[in-house]
Amino acid sequence: MVLVLVSAALTALAMPGMLWGYLIWVALIPLFMAMKDVSPLKGALRAFVWGFVYLLLTHYWQLPVLTVNVPEVLNSFPNFIGVVVFFLMGIVMAVPFLVFGLVYGLYQRFFDRYPVILALFAASFFTVTEYLREIGPLGFTNGRLSDALLNGQQGISQLLTIGGPLLLVFIIVFVNHCLSYLFVNRTRDRAILIVVSVAIVALVNAAITALVPIPHSSSKYESTLYALQTNISMQMKYYQPPDETLAVVSRALREIPEGSVVILPEATFMSDIRRNSTGTQLQQIAQERNLKILIGFPTYNDHNYNQVRFVTAEGFSDKYYAKIQLTPFVESLPWPKVFGVFSFLKFLDYFDAGEEFTIFSVDEHRIGAQICFDSLYSNVARGLTLNGANVIVTATNDGWFDISTALNQHLSKSIARAIENRRYVIQVSNTGISAIIDPYGRIVKRLPTSKELNADYVIGEFQYLPTVKTTLYTRFGNWFFWFSLFLGIALIILGGVVL
Repeated sequence: MVLVLVSAALTALAMPGMLWGYLIWVALIPLFMAMKDVSPLKGALRAFVWGFVYLLLTHYWQLPVLTVNVPEVLNSFPNFIGVVVFFLMGIVMAVPFLVFGLVYGLYQRFFDRYPVILALFAASFFTVTEYLREIGPLGFTNGRLSDALLNGQQGISQLLTIGGPLLLVFIIVFVNHCLSYLFVNRTRDRAILIVVSVAIVALVNAAITALVPIPHSSSKYESTLYALQTNISMQMKYYQPPDETLAVVSRALREIPEGSVVILPEATFMSDIRRNSTGTQLQQIAQERNLKILIGFPTYNDHNYNQVRFVTAEGFSDKYYAKIQLTPFVESLPWPKVFGVFSFLKFLDYFDAGEEFTIFSVDEHRIGAQICFDSLYSNVARGLTLNGANVIVTATNDGWFDISTALNQHLSKSIARAIENRRYVIQVSNTGISAIIDPYGRIVKRLPTSKELNADYVIGEFQYLPTVKTTLYTRFGNWFFWFSLFLGIALIILGGVVL
C-alpha cells in the first residue's frame, strides 16, 4: 500500500498549480508495481485508494473552502461538516477507479508474457474508467491525468485536437505501464531510467512546441472584447445590497471605450435584475455609452437558470445561455431520495440545466459563452464551436477560492478547451484569474487577481482572431472512448483465446 500512496502523491504533484507536470510520466510506476499479480478485489481496493488519495490531494484547496469560506458566507452548516463533505467528495470521485482495479486484477494474468500488450490493456481500460468520471449527475473531471500536461507541456497537449483528454490519458498510462515493467526488471540504474525517460518526453514536447504556429496578428483582422473583473468578494455578493455591486460595475463601464462589447463574470448579480432599478441603470449606461454587455445573473421563470445574456441600449436580450453542467449539490441535487441529506450545501438555489449551445452574434463577434463548471467538460465548448462560435467565453465566479492552486486548475480547463477546438478562449472571473488564451493553449494576456492587485476592479482589453476551422475532436468528440473500449474487449478476447 505504500507504493500506492507514493503514486497518488506523485500524481497530485503533477497537476496544474502544484509542483511539476512532467512527474505524470513516472507517477503511475509505483501504482502498477503494487498492482502486479493482485487479485481482482485487491486490485479494486488499491486502485480506489490511489484515486481517493490523489484526488483529495489534488483538491486540497477545497478543504478550506468547505470549512472556512462557505460557512463564513452562508452560515448553512458548521465547519466540521465541511470536513465530512470533503472526504465524502473523495469517495465519490474515486469510485470509478474500483472498476479499473477490478478489471485489471481479473485479466492481467492473460498478458504476463507480453508487457506491451498488458500496457495497452491497462491504458485502454484506464481510459474507459476516466470517461466514466464525467458522465451522470455526479460527474467531475478535474484532476484528470491529462491536466498535468497543461502544466508546461504545450507541445504534447496539441494532441487534444485529435482525441481530446482521453487520448492523452491513454498515452500517459501506456508510457507509465511500460516504464513500470522496465523498472521492475532492472536491478541497477533505475534512477537513470527515470531521468532519461522524462528527458525524452521533454525533448519530444520541445520539438512539437517548436512547430506550434503563432496566430497571425494584425489590427486589420483582430476583434476586441473587454473583460471586466469586478473584484467583488463573496461576502459583498451575498450580504450587501446590489447597489454596492452596481456602483463598482458602473464606474468600470464608464472607463471602457464607447461602442465596445464587454464581458462580465458569472452571477455578477445574485438576483434577476431584468425588471428592477439595477437592470434599468445598467441599460441606461449601455445606452449612454453604446455598450453591449454580457452579464450573468439568475433568472426565475418557468425554469430557474444560472445564465448570461446581453444588455444593450434596447434592454435585455431574449437570447440567453443557461449553464448546462450544474455543480452537484451546490446548484443541483442528484437523486434527491439518496442524497437529500446534503441539501444544506445549496448555495443560492437549485437550477435547471440549460439545453442549448447559444451563440451571441454581436457586431463582428460570434460568442459562445459557457459558465464556470461548464469549462470542466469538453462537450460544452465543443457544442458551442459546432454551433458557429468563433470565440469562447468562460464566465466564472471563483471568489470562493483563496488558494492559487484552485485558480490555476480552473484556468487550465480553459486552456484545454482552446486547444481542443482551436478557438480563442476568454475567461472572466469576479476575482481572477481572468485571461485570454490562444487556439494553441498559450496565455496571451492575464489580468492580476484581486489578491495580486488591490483595486476595485480590473479591465482587460483582449484582442483575438476569429477562427472557423473545425478540429477532429470538435467534429467527433469522445471517439477515443469507443476505441479504448473496443481495444480493451478485443485484448481480453485475444488473451483468453490465443495467448
